[in-house]
Amino acid sequence: MSKESASIQKEVSKWLGIPVNWINKYSVVSVLFLVWIMFLDRYNVFAYNKLNGIIHKLEAEKKMYDVKIKQAMLDKKDLEMDHEKFAREKHLMHKPNEEIVLIEKEKKK
Repeated sequence: MSKESASIQKEVSKWLGIPVNWINKYSVVSVLFLVWIMFLDRYNVFAYNKLNGIIHKLEAEKKMYDVKIKQAMLDKKDLEMDHEKFAREKHLMHKPNEEIVLIEKEKKK
């Protein structure tokens, strides 16, 4: 190792506050590689967090649609079994001599 590179190593060591023997070409390349992967790469830490948030949002939507599908299947089965009940509840149909009374629950805000 030349005197010039040794002096550069000492200056960098003093500037970073780490021991001189830790500064070599392997550690420098390793640090540069980590910086590249974490911040400069296409799939860096920020992109990973964004994609992770999108994944969680899509999983929540999937669960919601699964619930809606199950409800639609129950409605279909109900329609196949009792046409009159379905028509009365969903479409508010009634016989001429009957009255319809709707009871709605208050929605919480």
